[in-house]
Amino acid sequence: MDHPKKNRPIIITSIIIITAGTVIMLGWILNIAALKSIFPGFAAMKFNTALCFVLLGITLLVNQNQLKKYNAIAFIGSLFVTTVSLLTLLQYILHNDTGIDNLILTDHTPQSARYPFPGRMTFNSALNFMLLSLGFLAQNFKNRLLYIVSECFFQTVIILSGAALIGYIYGAELFNTLFAVTSMTTNTAILFFALSLTASLQSPSIGIARLFAGKQVGNKLAKRLFILILLMVIVFGYARVSINYQHITFFSIETVIALIALVFLTLSLLIIWNTANWLNKIDAQRSAAEESVRLMNTELEKRVEERSAEIIRSEEKYRSLIEQASDAIYILEIAGRFTDANESMCKMIGYSHDELLQLNISDIVDPEELKTDPLPLSIGRYDRSIVRERRFIRKDGVIFTVEVNVKRFSDDRIMVIARDISDRKKMETELREAEVKFRTIAEKSIVGVYIVQKGRFTYVNPRFAAVFGYTPEELINTRKIEFVFDESYRDIANEHVRRRMTGEVESVHYEAMGKRKDGTTNWVEYYGSRTVIGDEPTIIGSMIDITERRKAEEELKSSEQKYKLLFDSNPTPMWMIDKANQNIIAANEAAALLYGYTRDELLLKNVKEFRLYEDRADQMEGYKLELNDFNNRGIIRHLKKDGSIMFVNMVSHDIIFEGRPVRLSQTNDVTEKLIAEQALQQSEANLQTILTTTDTVYALFDSELKILAFNQNAVEFVKTRYDYDPKKGDLLTDYFSAYKVPNFIGFTKDVLKGNNVNYEVDYPQKDGSVLWYYLSLFPITNEHNEILGIMLSMYDITERKHSEQNLKNAYDRIQDHMNSIKNMAWKQSHLIRSPLANLMGLYLLLKEDPSNKEVLLHMGSELNRMDAIIIEMANEVTDDHEGVKK
Repeated sequence: MDHPKKNRPIIITSIIIITAGTVIMLGWILNIAALKSIFPGFAAMKFNTALCFVLLGITLLVNQNQLKKYNAIAFIGSLFVTTVSLLTLLQYILHNDTGIDNLILTDHTPQSARYPFPGRMTFNSALNFMLLSLGFLAQNFKNRLLYIVSECFFQTVIILSGAALIGYIYGAELFNTLFAVTSMTTNTAILFFALSLTASLQSPSIGIARLFAGKQVGNKLAKRLFILILLMVIVFGYARVSINYQHITFFSIETVIALIALVFLTLSLLIIWNTANWLNKIDAQRSAAEESVRLMNTELEKRVEERSAEIIRSEEKYRSLIEQASDAIYILEIAGRFTDANESMCKMIGYSHDELLQLNISDIVDPEELKTDPLPLSIGRYDRSIVRERRFIRKDGVIFTVEVNVKRFSDDRIMVIARDISDRKKMETELREAEVKFRTIAEKSIVGVYIVQKGRFTYVNPRFAAVFGYTPEELINTRKIEFVFDESYRDIANEHVRRRMTGEVESVHYEAMGKRKDGTTNWVEYYGSRTVIGDEPTIIGSMIDITERRKAEEELKSSEQKYKLLFDSNPTPMWMIDKANQNIIAANEAAALLYGYTRDELLLKNVKEFRLYEDRADQMEGYKLELNDFNNRGIIRHLKKDGSIMFVNMVSHDIIFEGRPVRLSQTNDVTEKLIAEQALQQSEANLQTILTTTDTVYALFDSELKILAFNQNAVEFVKTRYDYDPKKGDLLTDYFSAYKVPNFIGFTKDVLKGNNVNYEVDYPQKDGSVLWYYLSLFPITNEHNEILGIMLSMYDITERKHSEQNLKNAYDRIQDHMNSIKNMAWKQSHLIRSPLANLMGLYLLLKEDPSNKEVLLHMGSELNRMDAIIIEMANEVTDDHEGVKK
């Protein structure tokens, strides 16, 4: 299906049509005759006709610019034009008057034979408008068949308007009145021709537009010839208008026709000449391009030969690099079978090189993972690698996680670089669990928690956002902090932030009037302290909505003491107990809701009924005390109406109410908090168990490389290496030799930028041996990807390094042995060949004269020389063999 593409001629034409229609409409509204026609001297265009041109011009402009938000306007405009044109056609066919002609503006032109229906567009104009509007409506449904139908409508209008224009040029009345006695005006025909032609260009692959919109030579030739022929038609029409046949008295009609034919033939010859030169120019350009391509091919062949030699050398380097790489590298064919693998891959997976070449990649991938995440049937582009994680299964059945980097070669082979990330995955899981603990505590807190950097909230918990009627996403990194303050308190809030950010004060505690999302205000109490996160000054704090408390304080100033307390609206359960008999004399709705009673039921209770029997003695002792200020009574057990036990934190204060001593108490249900704390302690214990049982050294550091935490293996390593007990707060650089500190500082800077760093480090021992460790550094981030510190993991690879050195020594001995074999082969081919050739010559002489003693003497000498060479070679072989054994 064709979709309209932006075309500057279409946009310009639609703007011209909209402008022309608007000017004509203004001419009718302002009754200016000069504005009612596009060209001076032509008949005026009707108001409805101009309005329809404006609406269809807008539709064409919207379609061309793909302005989706105006699609409805374009659709309604096309529908309006369809309605107007249909009603106009029905008026002509049924010979009635629906009033549509003067509905918007009354045409006061006197009725005459030329204008039998003032204000009504011609039959041909109405038909063209219907075809155009139906074509635009059909394009709204994005269906290719409807696109073809719409293109047929557009091209029908091209034919009708073009025929009318030819009729005007040549004075052929039949073309002007194609379907009715009245015909469209010249300026109307011009606008119809321009509008239908540009509309058909929206779908350049359908209909006649395909002939002229293509990029091939045939399309360009058709466009060129058609324009020239069209100019000929216009020139001949202009000549007809300019020449008055009645004044041609010296030529006969036959002579005039012959002259016109001669002129037509001459102009046709000029068109053919122009077109032939244009094609010859294209052919010359093509020949030059072919010669350029031939020269380029010759140059490319030379480059290919040079590159082939480079590839051979690169292949040798590539093989050496793969074999020496610490990462596992293997090559697969497109079907997934192994074609090559390095030693690291064999060690990681547990198979020998020959065994691995008999396997398919699916044989070493976890079968359970293949059920949910099968191997892809193909790899995409050559210039793009794919990095992802897979679970492999070793030969012994152990499943572990690897990170694979997959790249496809041009010959459809696949190279994979794999790295065992089991330890990293384990560490990531532990970090996620720690982050979940923090987020769970913050997200479930009944106190608002916030973090501010650069004057904006970088984190708020749900409680903080709810206090102001927002969601956390509406506040985080979107607006400045002053947005949640009332205008009268914004300067105070900004000053508090400034003082902490500049370090004038470390913490603040203040109350301010806030502004909710719905525009109402509330009172909030803020607590906040300054810290630094990621080298950025940061404010971390909490807040409490104290609107109800402030309201209570205001009412306390103007009412009795009972109503001054205003504990009824307090969200925390509150009580007033007579100290003399422990009867409840007042309780708020929160207390009733928490304990499962109504407020009236609570007023009939004694507080002893809410305590377990074994706790009542301590309760009575507490009522004997005088509490002159609010006193935290700690966590105690209370009974609900249904008999269930809950833990509450009680704060009490003794007052005089209505002339008698009364204890005012506040209870907070902390049952869930205690359960959460127990779960948190258990989770921390599990984490410590994991860190204690692993054989890897783990340590956490802040961004200044100060130790935050470490496991027992780290303690043992530092004791063994430095004879020192590590402590929290120590600098990590204190544990490295002076010559290693600069490199390590560079690694930590790279990690604090968000990168992982892995490398090997050696530690010489007092006995002359060397211990090797594989050290990994990872950044510690929060949910906003802010780097808070570094995690270090380290494990012993001394045995592996010794194995690699032994393998290298064996390779050197084998190489020496090969050199000795080459030396022996040289002796066999050179030293032995000389006496042997001499013996062959002496043998021939002795054969001719068996009694020649001198020949026999020479043969003995050569035999002794050959025997000495063979003995020397045997001794060298024995020495080489002994060296290999050693």
